[in-house]
Amino acid sequence: MATLRNHNSAGGGGNHSNHNGQDSPQAPQDAVATLAIGYVREFRMRVATFQTQRSEESLVYVQRSVALLSTKVQPAHFAPTPGNLELARFYVDLHALMGALENEGAEDDVLWACVGLVQCCSRNLEARQAIVEKFCFVPLLGVLIRRTKRTERVHRLLVLLQDLTYGIHIAWEEPYLAALIEHLVGIVLSTDDGSSSASGGSIRDDDDSQALLALSVLVNLCYKNFAVLFLFLRSVNISAFCSRIQNYGLLAYKMLIILSEDVYAFEQSELCTFLRMSFAGIEDCLKHWNVAQLRHIVDFLLDSQCHAGLHRAMLSHGYFCTDVEKLLNQIDARSGMDDSQEETRKHQQISLGLVFRLVSYILLLSEDANSCISLDAITPRLYEMVGDWLGSDQCGVAAIELLCTLLRLGKREAVAQMISRDPSHLVSLVASAERPDTKPGQVLATLRLLIALLQETKTEKLVLSKVSESYFDKILAAPLALVPQFLSTQSLAQSEVEKACFCLLLLVNVAGIAKKAYLDKCCTLLEQPQLQYCLARGMVSRSEALVGAVLQIAQFEHFPKAAVAKHVAAITSSPSGAMAGASAACSDQVEQWRNLSSILKGHRTFTDKDMAQRVNALLDSIGGIVRRNELASAPVSQVIELYNHRIDSLNGAVVSLQQRLDQAGQQLVSGTQLAHVQSAELERFQSTNFELLISQERLQTQCKDLKQQTVELKSNMTNLLKQMSENSVHLQASERRLLVKKSEIAELQKDCEELRTNLSAKTEELTKLEAHNKENTSRIDKLKKSMVAYEQDMTEKLRTIGERDRELAKTHKALEEQREACKKSEDLISVLETQLQERKDQIENLEMEQKETEDLRKTIMSLMESKKPKRKA
Repeated sequence: MATLRNHNSAGGGGNHSNHNGQDSPQAPQDAVATLAIGYVREFRMRVATFQTQRSEESLVYVQRSVALLSTKVQPAHFAPTPGNLELARFYVDLHALMGALENEGAEDDVLWACVGLVQCCSRNLEARQAIVEKFCFVPLLGVLIRRTKRTERVHRLLVLLQDLTYGIHIAWEEPYLAALIEHLVGIVLSTDDGSSSASGGSIRDDDDSQALLALSVLVNLCYKNFAVLFLFLRSVNISAFCSRIQNYGLLAYKMLIILSEDVYAFEQSELCTFLRMSFAGIEDCLKHWNVAQLRHIVDFLLDSQCHAGLHRAMLSHGYFCTDVEKLLNQIDARSGMDDSQEETRKHQQISLGLVFRLVSYILLLSEDANSCISLDAITPRLYEMVGDWLGSDQCGVAAIELLCTLLRLGKREAVAQMISRDPSHLVSLVASAERPDTKPGQVLATLRLLIALLQETKTEKLVLSKVSESYFDKILAAPLALVPQFLSTQSLAQSEVEKACFCLLLLVNVAGIAKKAYLDKCCTLLEQPQLQYCLARGMVSRSEALVGAVLQIAQFEHFPKAAVAKHVAAITSSPSGAMAGASAACSDQVEQWRNLSSILKGHRTFTDKDMAQRVNALLDSIGGIVRRNELASAPVSQVIELYNHRIDSLNGAVVSLQQRLDQAGQQLVSGTQLAHVQSAELERFQSTNFELLISQERLQTQCKDLKQQTVELKSNMTNLLKQMSENSVHLQASERRLLVKKSEIAELQKDCEELRTNLSAKTEELTKLEAHNKENTSRIDKLKKSMVAYEQDMTEKLRTIGERDRELAKTHKALEEQREACKKSEDLISVLETQLQERKDQIENLEMEQKETEDLRKTIMSLMESKKPKRKA
């Protein structure tokens, strides 16, 4: 297993050997792309010359051109983008050249240079997919590996086939498969001539390395390819094959799991070892961002439910936390390296997306009652890593889905608290979702995240503060742009339907919390026929999450049940709806057929190579009896002779059919390549036609806009004239009110003058009274002093009392008069003070009224000045 891993690392490391100039400005990059196209055109010209002349000189030029393409052109320039005719024809010419070259002499060197060129092209993910699916290089390489005898070249072809067959999809038994599978099985079993043809003695390690690579190719071909798997079962002795591969580690486990539990019963410890080795393989893939192999391993683990034993092992696996933490350590260590190349960054993001999907699946497994899985210990670290990639184009959706899963199944409060503590990632996600250039999958994942965060108390206010009514309008712009009268005839992508349904679900949840602000908006949008149509399409869709979202929206009290039901009936009754139902049934049937374990449990009698050997042995024995003439009667011998003749004729028919099948396969390959070239030509024509249509629609739109602006200007002018007439009437009324206010102001001014005169008189009178009061007060003080003196002298002048009784009586009388006068003065002072306060209040009120009147007059005058028509100069 170490040999295979080291080789895979070396093969995947090619992505990092091309750091030469990707950080240059845009102009040099365009120059490099132009140079690459020049090399491609030169190659096509050299190939055409070679096919015409078939000379050594033309072959040398072809070899030179292949060498230039392999060394001077970056793998990113081999990606066949839509409408790129040069690259499409390049791959067709390369395939034709490799098929025409002989595996000997000078042509042999050119052939293996072409193999190296295919390996160089396959380092680009898009180019690898085109090489396998569109240009059908795998059948060609299968033929080449069968006629190759040198060990190092067989190893090289096995490495290339391993890289190309990761995730390959084969829907039917293609002609090349039987011979390729038989050859690979021969390498694994060490019975094929090509595996032991080294002179003198091949090294056992080389045989093991080739057997591991051949087994890896077999695993790739059989995984999720039902037709290939049954062809494999018919072509091999299963018991001998299983016993042979049991020492091949991770690949053996994969193959035995694919063959189901009926072929090999695993021990729990073996499956646990398989899981640990799978995570070690993922760690190796992350070292070099080997996307194809990583996707293969992750898909294998995600499909573990199809194998009951593997599913039980995953539920009882107690090392997931440690394994995932190792993956995080490897990602951190790899991120610190130089990943400045654009292609490498893309591989990095795709690899991280696959890891995020795997971690989400592990968290989903923790829901099971029999599970012992927990990732709570590394939840903060997972959140920290996921937060850095939420806005990525390649892995953003997987990162958001993992964050939703952490909210639902992880440490919910801890994750919600981390989001509320640093909401910058969420703010950028919300802002990107309303932009029209954001991918629908990213928007959909963001909406589902907001719905999950809205259910948490710590993040509820954060979500409410970041969304607004215009936010929903921008996301629903595409469905709202449909014409309500022609909904069934207009095209709306399923991604837009999903966006609309989850956007409405978010709005319903927001309206449930903030009814005053969003209830009217929610009711208004649900009344739109376009959105009702989207809800109906979501109801009849095959997505469980989408149907669940529509059912949650249906719980809203103002949900338009009758209108949505009408749209659902119209969709299901249309032919397209019937086709969707048929395709759903077909997909369910395909899903059942993919579950090999259930099929083999119901049908255990499948034909294999052992049975074919037994039949052949029986036929040989009958033939021997005929040759020895040991049959009891002549008629029986005649029957057997006729039977043998019939068998020979059938064998000849089988050979002819096989030849016709090979020819049909070659025609299919050439037809597939031609179809891709023609599709590229059609895409180029369609792009040109589309640009013309866009220009025409833009001019028509501008014309419509100008007409609409003219109508709007006319209506605005009419409205302005109406407003001017209304304003003149209001101005005249205001002038009349101003004259009335002026007369009232004159009367109020007279009253104010009178009040001021009265105030001055009262003020003078008050001053006199105060002076008189002061004199009286001083006299009272003096009298008090004299009384004190009299009291002191009373004892001494008792003798003179009698004489002065009259004077004293007079004095007392005067004192009483003075007291009465003082009392009257005090009463008068209090009355005057009260009157003075009332006058002050009246003065203040009158001043306030005067100020208000003055302000009103100024306002009226300013209005009159603003409404007065300007005189022409």
